[in-house]
Amino acid sequence: MRVIFHIDMDTYFVSVERLSFPWLRGRPVIVGGRTLRSVVASCSYEARELGVRSGMPIVDAMRLAPGAAVISGSHGSYSSYTRRILEVLLSHSPIVDPASIDEAFIDVSGVIGGGEPRELAGRIQRDILDTTGLWASIGMAENRFLAKMASRRAKPRGITGLGPDDIADFPVGSIWGVGPATRRRFLSLGIERISQLRGFTRQQLKALLGKHGESLYLLCRGIDDSPVVPGDLSPDPLSISNEHTFGTDVLEPEEYLPVLAMMSQKVARRARDGGLAGSTVTLRYRLSNLQRRSRSRTLPCQTDSARVIYTAARDLAREAVTSRIRLIGVCLSALTDGADRQMDIFGRRNGLVDCVVDLIRRRYGEGSVTCGRTLAHTPRAAV
Repeated sequence: MRVIFHIDMDTYFVSVERLSFPWLRGRPVIVGGRTLRSVVASCSYEARELGVRSGMPIVDAMRLAPGAAVISGSHGSYSSYTRRILEVLLSHSPIVDPASIDEAFIDVSGVIGGGEPRELAGRIQRDILDTTGLWASIGMAENRFLAKMASRRAKPRGITGLGPDDIADFPVGSIWGVGPATRRRFLSLGIERISQLRGFTRQQLKALLGKHGESLYLLCRGIDDSPVVPGDLSPDPLSISNEHTFGTDVLEPEEYLPVLAMMSQKVARRARDGGLAGSTVTLRYRLSNLQRRSRSRTLPCQTDSARVIYTAARDLAREAVTSRIRLIGVCLSALTDGADRQMDIFGRRNGLVDCVVDLIRRRYGEGSVTCGRTLAHTPRAAV
């Protein structure tokens, strides 16, 4: 039987900030953007007790916790601690899959020996604390799905194991892939608990939710055969995207197109850095009422060109943006190895220019060399 751990750092961003600023300890802390129009990226347990949640607009969070410390955070510092945490995990098993900046799966099936999984989990937890000063919660199970559910139950600073029979009374919303819409649909059918969902056949769930229903048929029974893939063997990203929140809602093209150009420039550079190219460009935007919208276009061939990405995103924006927006972004997907893409007639010359410009941007910042279409980027727009 496999033994999988899910390592989930407790209030990661807040905890890292408290290491640098001890005066933050014991008080509500909110980590978010630089303006009142930003959203909460993370918050302390003290803030959660007051009703603050991740993804909540900063202005709403401050209304709930007026005495909270609000900080923009340091992603460079978070990444540095993540590398140290991964080094600890790799010292216990070579099979580590970083799921995000603050969580990872680790397969310890081959290193557990005759010992108890809880003993090894305890050693890992202590090693992380000794190395970084940060607490982790650890979920233990025979697969990734159950391990992740277990780590939620372990918070904060705990270690919890779960088996398929242990989740029968859990709410259906605790299953991977059951978002608010699916949960509401289940509730309308009187399905509140996983045990009730298990009463449906595979065919019934497929008829109700399509292919997603088939995966839920397995997950609600605690079945998940997906392997823990070491980070260096993980597949390439499915997409590359960048988004930007405006200081005030905008409507006119001259207000949002320069920002869209800068986002396209960043996406293109990241694609080239990864040796990737994509053939689908997606425009993403958020309306004043916080509703998200997107439009996509498939290109005739793969690209890593900022000009090509921007042109497609610009055309989509001119068709789609008919009311004021607070956020805009661009995504490049359907990615392949950049070496396999079809080159245009000026591909070699433009490629050499891009390489030189990328070197300058990596050393001096994204704005050190930029195209003219981004220059109208107004200072009031907040990152």
